[in-house]
Amino acid sequence: MITNILIIAHMLLDFTFQSSAMAEKKKTSFKHLFIHSLIYLIGCGIVCGFFLEPNYALITFAILSTSHFLIDLARQRLELRFTNNTFKFIAFILDQMVHIAIIIATSSLLKLNVQTGFFYPIISGYEHLKDLILCIFLFVVIWDPASVFIKKLFEFILINNSSTSENDLKMGNLIGKLERVIVTILVLLNQYGVIGLVLTAKSIARFKQLEDKNFAEKYLVGTLASLSIALISTIIIKSFL
Repeated sequence: MITNILIIAHMLLDFTFQSSAMAEKKKTSFKHLFIHSLIYLIGCGIVCGFFLEPNYALITFAILSTSHFLIDLARQRLELRFTNNTFKFIAFILDQMVHIAIIIATSSLLKLNVQTGFFYPIISGYEHLKDLILCIFLFVVIWDPASVFIKKLFEFILINNSSTSENDLKMGNLIGKLERVIVTILVLLNQYGVIGLVLTAKSIARFKQLEDKNFAEKYLVGTLASLSIALISTIIIKSFL
């Protein structure tokens, strides 16, 4: 359970609490990389302090915050040297895989599930705590991390977004997030048939724009990627509920 809490904290700190502007600026600026790492350090410290026994909280905090900074620094240096979109996409995937692997390894080696702090016993009495944490994990993943993944996917397959205004990008991002939330809720409720209505409503709203081949391709890739993330993530988490 502690492992899941630490991964949720990582997702929030690395995506939700990191703006798009910060993510872009830290690629070339050590100052912004340091600011992001400082925010991560503070958030990680709070979570470890709340949920882990003091000695283990300090060790876990040191490992996770230090490794996060070093991994991001290494990625920054590599992306400055290798600028092609394929490398950047692979680097993004590997970056997150290593972060999560370190969290899992640290939790396993230190047996953090039994080294809990003062706050964990307070919530551990809740009968459905496991299900609640898994649901929080699911909705955290499909919100900002999924959006960033889709953005990186667009860059990887060289879809040109230059003709799309900033407002359209923000609106499309929000629509994608809401779409994933609705699909996730429907899957959790076993209402698979209603998903088609959601996609139909979205297509109707974009009907005129779909006449533009370039837009239609971007729309299809974005929708299928968003839907796949929501479906796969929910089905996996649902199997543990």
